[in-house]
Amino acid sequence: MNKNIFITGVAGFLGSYIADRMIELGYEVVGVDNLSGGFIEKS
Repeated sequence: MNKNIFITGVAGFLGSYIADRMIELGYEVVGVDNLSGGFIEKS
């Protein structure tokens, strides 16, 4: 049986944590994020 999961907001703190954990559990993860809540960090 295929184990697939789709995560919205995957670039955020919670979304990335959930994606990592699902991969560890053997899921194939697809994620999307519009990055509208972030900012560009300049060095």
